[in-house]
Amino acid sequence: MDNKQLTVLTLLDFSNAFNTVDFDVLLAILRSLNISPSVIDWFRSYLQGRRQRIRVEETYSSWCDISAGVPQGGVLSPLLFSVFINSITQKLSSLYHMYADDVQIYTQTSLENLPTAVSRMNKDLSVILEWSRSYGLTVNPKKSQVIIIGSRNLISRVDWFSLPPIEFNSFIVPYSDSVRNLGVTMDSTLSWTNHLKEVSRKTFASLGSLRRLQFFLPIPTKIMLAQTLLLPILDYADASFVNLTDDQLNKLERLQNISIRFIFGLRKYDHVSQFRSRLKWLPIRLRRNLHILSILYCVLFFPSSPPYLKEKFEFVGRPGEVLRTARKLILRVPSHNSSFFHRSFTVQAVKLWNALPLEIREAQSITIFKKLVKDHFLSASADL
Repeated sequence: MDNKQLTVLTLLDFSNAFNTVDFDVLLAILRSLNISPSVIDWFRSYLQGRRQRIRVEETYSSWCDISAGVPQGGVLSPLLFSVFINSITQKLSSLYHMYADDVQIYTQTSLENLPTAVSRMNKDLSVILEWSRSYGLTVNPKKSQVIIIGSRNLISRVDWFSLPPIEFNSFIVPYSDSVRNLGVTMDSTLSWTNHLKEVSRKTFASLGSLRRLQFFLPIPTKIMLAQTLLLPILDYADASFVNLTDDQLNKLERLQNISIRFIFGLRKYDHVSQFRSRLKWLPIRLRRNLHILSILYCVLFFPSSPPYLKEKFEFVGRPGEVLRTARKLILRVPSHNSSFFHRSFTVQAVKLWNALPLEIREAQSITIFKKLVKDHFLSASADL
């Protein structure tokens, strides 16, 4: 968006992916990674020889041998599936992200070259089709999604009638105004309007079942229920949509306030500030800032953090300076051209980081860092 480009994003849906992993293919992939024969034998024992049956009340079906698939719910299963599916990216020209069986590919283009970008996307989808046939997985094009993301100005200028379709195995995947991506609803301009509607719906749905017990449960139990069932809805992926407007943030604040009123049995228009302080909950803006800074800390100091995130951040300092002494751990603000980019995670996370006291930026672990930041924000909110 900052470079006045559009992004074509395709979200692929694999049918019953974990249950269709071919044992022999997976073991062959593990051998190709130079895993020792004894470990290969262990994995063979882990995967093969399993059986399953169905129970309905006290009636059981006969046992059925399992000939494919990694165990559902197993700790190793997502890792094994990631190893299995990793080769799908080797011949792609598009960018991609993968999380277990969720695969998304995307390409960026100018408005004038949008048809070419769509053609390139279709070629990559053909590659994925051939790969899936070779490896025994099936992509469900009817549940796959495509969206074009850009600024309002560019999206309004797209000629949808002449734009080539996205196709997978001769099935046309229609362009959508909004898509669901790992639990986050993304629209074509990243306005997050639809996502906030979904957050509000989920929050009220959870509250509806809890309110029936509101006057029968002790406050500690209601606190536990709110922290378990309500706050995770507000917190989920909140660092991804930093560019919310004040009105949108106020809506989230009201949802958090409803949770506080549930805990203490308050009326609709009762003030909640003192009760939020008793809970040691941060206001929604500071709560989100804590999550943003926690992610940034992991990106900066965890060796396993993804390079495509780590490369976006740079400490101000001279070449060869030790990381934790580089000009008092001040980050360089990325250059940008638009107000949209200014409100992105990349810029706002840096500004929040640089505004922290030095002793917090020097925290030696993520646990200590989170506690110091929360205490810092609680103190700041108390002064408001």
